[in-house]
Amino acid sequence: MKQKDIKLLALLFITLFLGACNKELNVYPTTSEVDGNVIVDAKSASTLLNGVYYRFANAGVDNNGVPSLLWTGIQEVFPSELCGSLNNSSGDDGIYSFKFNATSTLPSIWNYGYALVNAANGFLSNIDPVTTVPAATKKQMQAEAMFLRAFGNAELLLYYGQYNDMSSKYGIILRDAFVSPDNINLQRSTVADVYKSILADLDDAIANLPATNTKICYTNASAAKLLKARVLINRGAAGDYAQVISLTDDIIKNGSFVLEDNVKDIFLTKGFSSKEVILGVQPFPTENYKYQQNQYYNQYVGSSLFQSLLNNDPRNLWVYKSSTTRNGSVKQITKYYTGNPITISPTALANNCYAFRLTEAYLLEAEAITLSNGDLAKAKTLLTTVLSHAGITDFTVVNNTTTAADLQVLIVKEEVKNFFAENGADWFALRRLPFATIQTIQPAIKSVTQLILPIPMGEITTNKNMIQNPGY
Repeated sequence: MKQKDIKLLALLFITLFLGACNKELNVYPTTSEVDGNVIVDAKSASTLLNGVYYRFANAGVDNNGVPSLLWTGIQEVFPSELCGSLNNSSGDDGIYSFKFNATSTLPSIWNYGYALVNAANGFLSNIDPVTTVPAATKKQMQAEAMFLRAFGNAELLLYYGQYNDMSSKYGIILRDAFVSPDNINLQRSTVADVYKSILADLDDAIANLPATNTKICYTNASAAKLLKARVLINRGAAGDYAQVISLTDDIIKNGSFVLEDNVKDIFLTKGFSSKEVILGVQPFPTENYKYQQNQYYNQYVGSSLFQSLLNNDPRNLWVYKSSTTRNGSVKQITKYYTGNPITISPTALANNCYAFRLTEAYLLEAEAITLSNGDLAKAKTLLTTVLSHAGITDFTVVNNTTTAADLQVLIVKEEVKNFFAENGADWFALRRLPFATIQTIQPAIKSVTQLILPIPMGEITTNKNMIQNPGY
């Protein structure tokens, strides 16, 4: 590639990064300004890679123009509202009640995913011809970008594609090159091809990422293994559950991470210093976006369904607390907040976000064992270990469970509880249950087609190659 072409690509990358797909992403964070328009050395490569991480964190600005990470809206609120764990305190927004359709305004995971994929592709294109970055450094940076691209594609497939049907034509638009006018309107790839791409990226990431990175907000081998396990358990093809068990067991036994004695200590006292956090999403030092949403506005609150799910569970004393809004008494999200829910004041960890924790490895391994008709005693041990670290001491229900199907329900319910308002793992887990069982937990879901989101109408309108998901 000629140098002028590299400069043009880098400039296009930066321009689209500044504009992004969402209007709120029009301010480039001052902490990630690009030192020049091309990668010329390790420093400029690191700066440009930081830009990809900002897409992962959904960087933008809050309502007052303050640079903020908007991860909470995409990864915390939306999936937990789909689970029925959260509802909008201002009234029914159509998500908790599953009244949305193809023309509804939904949080745009579509835009988020493709902004991240495009940023990763831009970085990979820019660094590929560079010879001034040390080989080992370059290989790790490429692996980080591949992990981030895999994350974006996995989000897109698991929300918008027929992810559990390998024969389906309803995958996503699979992009492996930076967007240009010539390649913007592509057809959907098959589900099988999308999985092939995601897993290839993750295998490269696993092979070339370090056990721990320089900061908790930069990815590592355990995060890549855990993402691969998350992808495979949702695919559920032949041999996938065995791979999930192998991957998660390796993370638990050989990784650099340890469960917290009590899971609440991660969110309320230790934050990113916790040895359980595999990949964190670190806020800007001046932002209060998540605190404002959860405490100041009480915008999304614990639902009656979630309160019932946490009946006799010690977490009901700290993940939400009673507060008051103009619409009456609500259960304010206090999972990240140690202050008074009535007389509010910012606290040190209120804006932290967590993409991957070791707990997920335990629960995915336990669930994969049940799905493969494996050793239920081992699955029970994994589940009770997680429950004990949540402060639960009575394991009678778990110990008395005799079938794999019933044990899976208990594990999934724990995933819904444990990842409440956190990283989307709760919604993915809920969908793995039989549909009739899903409806007992989230009764607003009336049709199997609602388990997959409609393709945004803007994409349908502008891209004549795009076909809508069945049922919408």
